Amino acid sequence: MQAEAGTTTRTIRIDRDVDTLLRQLSDEERVSVNHLVNRSLRKLVEWDSYADKFGVVSLPSALVHKMMDGLTEEQAKEIGGWVGRNLVREFLSFWFKEVTLRTVMREYPRLNALYGKAFEFEEMKQDGRWIIILKHGGGHKWSTFYAEVLRTLFEEVVDEPAAVEATENQIVVRVANPE
Repeated sequence: MQAEAGTTTRTIRIDRDVDTLLRQLSDEERVSVNHLVNRSLRKLVEWDSYADKFGVVSLPSALVHKMMDGLTEEQAKEIGGWVGRNLVREFLSFWFKEVTLRTVMREYPRLNALYGKAFEFEEMKQDGRWIIILKHGGGHKWSTFYAEVLRTLFEEVVDEPAAVEATENQIVVRVANPE
């Protein structure tokens, strides 16, 4: 989902209480109300409208981390494989109508980092390779989980050779640059 260049002027009515909260938030964040509204609308069209239909639920991160703590290393890896093989494939098909190297490398991690808050995401092209970095801060089991999600995605879903490296709080994936 690429943003088109330029802007459009649109007049909308906002409930007074929402306007008051927007102004307070804009003061706190030191950004314009326009910025907050655009950010909110982008989240609505890129994430919320799909997430509701896909069945995404919000859970406190402490609960999700506690659940991961209860898994063995092998269980974290097994669930990661299932997520890569099934859930991410469904996610990409639902959101983007295709499962491609681009949607696996760029769109899935970008949306999950930005809206799902699952990890920080960085991508770059270097020496003829496409590199993505997922920085999660969740420890070894989360690295095992994410590494298996990505390994499964590349090997079984998009059939693209990839080097997946995991450290305590980060995953690095290197793929030959297809562009």
